[in-house]
Amino acid sequence: MKVLLCPDSFKGSLDSLAVARAMARGVRQAVPDAVITELPMADGGEGTAQLLTRALNGVWRHDWVRGANGAAVCAEWGWVDAQKIAVLEVACVCGLNQVAPDQRDLWQLDTRGVGELIRSALDLGAKKLLIGLGGSGTNDAGAGLLFALGAVFFDAKNHPLLPTPAGLAALHRVELTGLDPRLETVDWVVLTDVANPLAGPSGASAVFGPQKGLAARDIAPMDARLTLVAQKMAAARPLFAPPDAPGMGAAGGLGFALCAVLGGQRHSGSQYIAGILGLDAAIDRADLVITGEGALDSQTAQGKVVAEVARRASLANTPVICIAGRVLSSPSQLAEMGLWGAWGLCTPAVGVDEAIARASELIAERTAQAVRAWLAPANIDRAPHNI
Repeated sequence: MKVLLCPDSFKGSLDSLAVARAMARGVRQAVPDAVITELPMADGGEGTAQLLTRALNGVWRHDWVRGANGAAVCAEWGWVDAQKIAVLEVACVCGLNQVAPDQRDLWQLDTRGVGELIRSALDLGAKKLLIGLGGSGTNDAGAGLLFALGAVFFDAKNHPLLPTPAGLAALHRVELTGLDPRLETVDWVVLTDVANPLAGPSGASAVFGPQKGLAARDIAPMDARLTLVAQKMAAARPLFAPPDAPGMGAAGGLGFALCAVLGGQRHSGSQYIAGILGLDAAIDRADLVITGEGALDSQTAQGKVVAEVARRASLANTPVICIAGRVLSSPSQLAEMGLWGAWGLCTPAVGVDEAIARASELIAERTAQAVRAWLAPANIDRAPHNI
C-alpha cells in the first residue's frame, strides 16, 4: 500500500513537515509495511518560504525588520543565489501570531517590515521575488510596505502621514515617484490562499478583520479607509489591476499593493507550490492520499492546501482523507471537495488547547483511525465520513 502525506501546517502548533511525520507514524500503526511518501505542502502562509527554499535548493537567511506594531522582529527568508530568487512570507514579519491578542489594534498596525524585507532582497541582487501572503495580522492595504519602499502619504496641507489605517484618516495625496527604481526590474510572484477583493462585503476588512481583532462597529470605517487608500493610489498613477480583482484583499490588502500598485502576478499559493513540488506525479504513485490543516471549514475550498490536494487527487481517482485540528465541514461539503472523510483532533473530550498541546500524538492517532476505517470491509463503498 502506497500512501502520500501532503498536509499544510497546523497554525500555532506544528509546521507541515512535523505534521507529515506524525501522520507517517499513524499510517505505520495501521499498516506497518506501507510505503510512505512525505510531501509537506503550503498555500502562501506559514511554512511557504521554507518549503520553496528547500525545493529550489536555496539557503535560509535572517534580517531584523519592523514588526506590525513597530517592535523589531527577526524575519526568516530564502535565497536562491544561482537564480537570484528571494522567497518571502509576510507571516514572519506581520503575522497574526506576532502580536499579542490584547495588542491587536488593526488601526495602529502596518506592513512596513515587509517592505524592509523586500529592500534586503533587492540589496542582495534579487531578480525574482516569491512572496507568500497567508497568515497576516495587518489590514493596511499595503500602505506600510509601499512607505518602506519610498511612497509618501500627505494630507490636504501637505503634511506627511504615517502609513497605518489610523494615520491615513486625512489622506489626500500619495506620492509614488520616490519608489525604489529596482522594483520595476523585478519579477514578482505573489502567492495567495484567498481570492477576496480589497473592499466590500467579501473584502479584507469584512471577512478577515474580525479574526485579526477588528470590532464589528469598525468594519465599515476600516473598509472605507482601504477604499480611500486605493482611490488615492489610482490617482497617483494607473493601477495594474482594479481593487475588486481576485486576491487584492489577501493579507489585509498586501495583494493590492503588490499586484495592483507594483505589478506583481498573483497565483494561487497551493497551486503554484503543488507544481513546484511535483504533487501530481506523487498522487499518481499513491493508493491513498492524506492531507490536513488546522481548521477544515468554509475557507478551505477557497484555495487552501486541502482543497487543492483533493482536486488533483480526484482527477487521478485517488481517494483522499483529511486530518484537521477541527472539522467544521459537513459530510456533504467533504464530498463536494472530493474528500472521502475527515478526522478532527478536537472532540467533545478534547478541547482546542489540549489538541494544540498534544497535536503530534493526536495526529498520529487520528491518522491510524482514518486508515483503518478506509481499509475496513464495511466501508468498502467509500462513502464520505466525518469523524
